[in-house]
Amino acid sequence: MRGFGQLVRGLSLVLPAASGLLLLGGPVWADEADTAALKAEIEVLKNRLASLESQVGQAALAGGIETGEKAVPGLLQLPSGLAGLQMSGYADIAYGFNFNEPDPATTATVGRAFDNESHGFTPHAFELVLEKPITDEMPLGFRTDLFFGDDAEIIHSTGLGAATDNFDLQQAYITARAPIEGLEFKVGKFVTLLGAEVIESPANWNYSRSLMFQNSIPYTHTGALATYPLGEIGSATFGVVNGWDIVDDNNKAKSLIGNLTFTPLEDLTLSFNGITGAERAGDSRNKRSVFDTVVTWTPPIEHLTLMANYDFGHESGVTQGTAPGAAGRKGFEAAEWTGLALYAKYDLSDAWSLAGRWEWFDDKDNARLGATSIGGSALDDLDIYSYTLTSQWKLHEHVLARLEYRHDKADERVFLRDETFSDYLDTVAAELIYHF
Repeated sequence: MRGFGQLVRGLSLVLPAASGLLLLGGPVWADEADTAALKAEIEVLKNRLASLESQVGQAALAGGIETGEKAVPGLLQLPSGLAGLQMSGYADIAYGFNFNEPDPATTATVGRAFDNESHGFTPHAFELVLEKPITDEMPLGFRTDLFFGDDAEIIHSTGLGAATDNFDLQQAYITARAPIEGLEFKVGKFVTLLGAEVIESPANWNYSRSLMFQNSIPYTHTGALATYPLGEIGSATFGVVNGWDIVDDNNKAKSLIGNLTFTPLEDLTLSFNGITGAERAGDSRNKRSVFDTVVTWTPPIEHLTLMANYDFGHESGVTQGTAPGAAGRKGFEAAEWTGLALYAKYDLSDAWSLAGRWEWFDDKDNARLGATSIGGSALDDLDIYSYTLTSQWKLHEHVLARLEYRHDKADERVFLRDETFSDYLDTVAAELIYHF
């Protein structure tokens, strides 16, 4: 390979000189026929040089070549099945302070899971994503999301390691393009179709997650999805999954999940999502269902984006409520919950934005929040209103910083304060994200 590299280097020096002579008009004794012949020979040499350079590049990828002075380090050559592999991810660290100053040993805060620290730093997440998208040449692809940190314990799926692990295989699925034009399948473990917010903090407008994201909908599913485009107006997705946040099913029933997304106007997107199925262990009859709607609108006000999220949930055969036996079967009644969140995001500049969120969550039978009031007594109904303001700065192409204030107000005294309870909760947080 050493002589091979020298040949390429020699040709690289000779060809520019020869081309220069031609540009100057060539020697005075060369007639037009000789000049034409010389041009043809140089063109042949150029083609050979291009071929040699290509071979050198391939040799370098395979393990490096010697150039005469030193060896070029070998580069990783991916298997043909991984051509086009993409990598992304993020790291998320935050500091939070709870003005109620509960006992630091108490980590449970009603309605809050991702940001329930009393006062201190939290390594929320490090995520590494490897994805091989579908292409025209390869109708199969895959994606895997490796998730580490405190947030991994929150989104952890039952049946995939210990519940207290700070690691979660958030997604692992294979995608396939069907012979029917536009139809695509996804099989494996994937994030839910429901909700306005997502697990990955950089993609959200606020640092803290909404009450609905944490209490009204699932995080992930294991099963199969089929997606079909509806022309220029949107798409439809339908699937069968094991259930909410589980890998191995806990009963004999499966859950159905679906999505319809429409873009009736250029600046307006409507997303209708739903899931229904039996979710409790050993119970294949009583179903849990959620209807979820997300609306995103860019009004004719420059730099402003608005979003709304509405949820209605219902589950039969639960024990919460004041009148057992009034509904459902075998002495249990149905539980319902409703939520509405309104969002606004305004870009003050290319590097600075403000985002606000107002939310109301009504847990009519305390089935989702499971809150207790003074003395540890259970509640039958709980309403919480939440107000959040987040300032975000883009410090670098790959770095985000956030500062957030949030106020939660409940109709019962459910928030721990010192050694007693309060009906409100105020928190502040600072977050730093590196994404790639």
